[in-house]
Amino acid sequence: PGWLLSPAGRPYRDSILHKNRRRAFGLLERPALPPALAVPTVTYKLFLAGRSGVGKTALVAWLGGTPAPPAHHETLG
Repeated sequence: PGWLLSPAGRPYRDSILHKNRRRAFGLLERPALPPALAVPTVTYKLFLAGRSGVGKTALVAWLGGTPAPPAHHETLG
């Protein structure tokens, strides 16, 4: 659990932090890692369904590393 704080995890941690805050990567971006730290990438496709106002959009924002919208606006579609 403390791998990111270890000497081995430091280069990876430094590549995803910017001014001691996690960098927000777009959907098609990923951190540039040195070849020695490159890890296999696994892609998932998620389908979220649920009633209105239960937090689907906030969950997707959280999983993507972006802040959740502060106000509730119904997502169409």
